[in-house]
Amino acid sequence: MIVDREHDNHREIKSIGRCEVVQSFVYLGSSIDNSGSCENEIRRRIQQARVAMTKLTKI
Repeated sequence: MIVDREHDNHREIKSIGRCEVVQSFVYLGSSIDNSGSCENEIRRRIQQARVAMTKLTKI
């Protein structure tokens, strides 16, 4: 998979072979997207923490 940050490299990418251009993907637990921003990654991790906290019970 290739994340195209230039939004216009599809012609060059197609010459590489069997590659798929995607908007975002998760690699080793981190979300990577074509905007280069970490905002979505931070939101995703906060949501994961919120879900984990709601599953906790009192000891």
